[in-house]
Amino acid sequence: MDDIQKALDKKFEDLQAQLQTAQAEGATKADLTALADKIEASGNALEAHITSLREKTVKTYQAQFAEFLIENKDQLAEIKKNRAGTIEFVPKTVGDISTGSGTDSGTPPVALHNNLTEIPLRNDDMLLGLASVSSTNSPAYSYSELKPKEGGYTFVAEAGTKPQIDFAWINRFAEPYKIAAYEVLSEESVTDVARLESVARTYLAKAHDLKKINQVYFGGGTGSDATGATVTGRTFVSTGMANKFATGTSNFMDVVNACVTDIYRTQNYTDQPHYQPNIVLINPIDFFLNLVGAKDGNGLPLYPQAGLFNEVRIGGVTIKPWITIPEGKIFVADMKLMNIVNYVPFSIRVGWINDQFITNEFTMVGESRYYQYIKNLDEAGFIYDTIATVQAAITA
Repeated sequence: MDDIQKALDKKFEDLQAQLQTAQAEGATKADLTALADKIEASGNALEAHITSLREKTVKTYQAQFAEFLIENKDQLAEIKKNRAGTIEFVPKTVGDISTGSGTDSGTPPVALHNNLTEIPLRNDDMLLGLASVSSTNSPAYSYSELKPKEGGYTFVAEAGTKPQIDFAWINRFAEPYKIAAYEVLSEESVTDVARLESVARTYLAKAHDLKKINQVYFGGGTGSDATGATVTGRTFVSTGMANKFATGTSNFMDVVNACVTDIYRTQNYTDQPHYQPNIVLINPIDFFLNLVGAKDGNGLPLYPQAGLFNEVRIGGVTIKPWITIPEGKIFVADMKLMNIVNYVPFSIRVGWINDQFITNEFTMVGESRYYQYIKNLDEAGFIYDTIATVQAAITA
């Protein structure tokens, strides 16, 4: 019994039950007549459907029997000639066509299933833009640091001796750093897999940018590595701010402002311009706990922009989450003091190495060269410390 027949049977039974109920409740003649007409129509529909199924089945059996006679005509002729023997016809059950009706023979080629898109990588370009970025075409790059030395202005009486002042400078030389990586692809792979070469090129470029930005902040400063801003960063100095908050009264923004104040008030010599931090980076967990989840006395968000724009700007300082910052750490800096001087722009070169010409392979190399440095006097403009340590220092 198929689904249609089940539905028609159900409808027919329901109408009969309604008629019995109407009769028991003393329904009007018109109501009873209407129900009877519906029962009749439903019965006719059910009978017509059953008849159509029978006709379909008969036609199916007849078609199968005709094919059976054609396929076994030689055997039937032999039975007729010998006037003995039997042959059995077993009709096949017709099944529904479903996804299981089709099967695979053999293993489909892998190339048929490839639908490549770009590898999703994080975009940290904004963090590179915080530094002072420039370009040069020179293989040697130098810079100078100046500072006052001896003497100073004073008030002088008429015909009095004037004081002498002087200053000194140091020339320093930056070394270029190279970022490089390569990929090896076969000619068959880029021919059979759509967009493979494009994806490979894009991956080389994006991975290069991420590595460069990571080096700007976390470069170890040994061997071929540049020195990153967090490695240059010093710890918080609490002079003048120690134990100024009563127990339990300081919060995260007090930590931020204490670090900003420490950088602002630190000088290498008298009358040096103040460093003014422009970025605070913390781990996303700390950003959520201290900014997104921070509430006022009425339970409302203290920093609604933290959730909307994923950053908070207070007094010219941007506070941002960055997954690369370890949980519990805080980086506060005037990133304009970090100098990035691009020397050889990023490029991708294609060529053969070793026996790749014979093996139908080729290599794509992505690389760039640039200078990265922070002047010695400017290292005071970077703090990299633990949130809890700073908070403990300013809290009684």
